Amino acid sequence: MSPELIRVVVALVIGLLLIDQFRRSAVGSRRRWAFALGAAAMLVIATSNLFVGALLPLMIIGGSLALAAVWLLWQAYQRGELADRFERARDYLESERRRYDEQDRGGSHDG
Repeated sequence: MSPELIRVVVALVIGLLLIDQFRRSAVGSRRRWAFALGAAAMLVIATSNLFVGALLPLMIIGGSLALAAVWLLWQAYQRGELADRFERARDYLESERRRYDEQDRGGSHDG
């Protein structure tokens, strides 16, 4: 399998994951726009790997879209649109830490 084809497949898979996140996001949120721009960036990057003759202009467009998506995610974070995601991640990490601590208490200790 050629490297160009592998890059196309990876970009399309990432694009599909971003589209899934787009569908799950609240309508009108900056987060939703960020995922849409990210998916568009991945589509442009995948296309640029297929058409080597237009590589530079397509990569500039894809990179610009990706930067815009990152900027919108930053804006969403600053406006608190991602607070529920961070809270969920914090809760998960805390429950895993407690589970690990409980398992560690019952295990052997090297001394």
